[in-house]
Amino acid sequence: MSDEFEPHDVDARLPRLFSALPRESPPEPRALDDVITALKAEGFLRRRSPRFLWARQVAAAAALLALGGIAGARIASRNSLESMLTRTDLSLADRILLMQRAGSAYVRAANSYANAASRTDSTAIEVASRVLLGAAQAVARSKLDGGLTPSLTAALRSTAAEPPSAPRRRVIWF
Repeated sequence: MSDEFEPHDVDARLPRLFSALPRESPPEPRALDDVITALKAEGFLRRRSPRFLWARQVAAAAALLALGGIAGARIASRNSLESMLTRTDLSLADRILLMQRAGSAYVRAANSYANAASRTDSTAIEVASRVLLGAAQAVARSKLDGGLTPSLTAALRSTAAEPPSAPRRRVIWF
């Protein structure tokens, strides 16, 4: 280290002198023309055609649209009812939500069919009763209902298997 200049010997006059120095210096008039000519010769200051710019913007918009569609389709298929039914890594809360979604989808489909059908369709009635019977049996096998499902299953079987035999008597109450 030199004895001429020590960092702790800096007085208040030195920062003031540094701040007084100019921060920019104007270039010479001919030097600026030379720089611009050199940049043009290297191809940096080339004028681009508006057609090329427009085509790039359209290509970027198409790519963005395609990527958004792919991402949206992937998210929709991952959260669809069919893919959720095949998953084995769901928590109990997710499985309850899945059961509710499946039941709501079944009710919407049955309601939609009922609104679209002009007359009673025996095939639809058979399908609906078999689906409900299968759901009741599945719940009974898992013992989730506390004993309600066997009686519900028996009631569904009795109405599906046995037609009403004798007409009911009419009772008039006074």
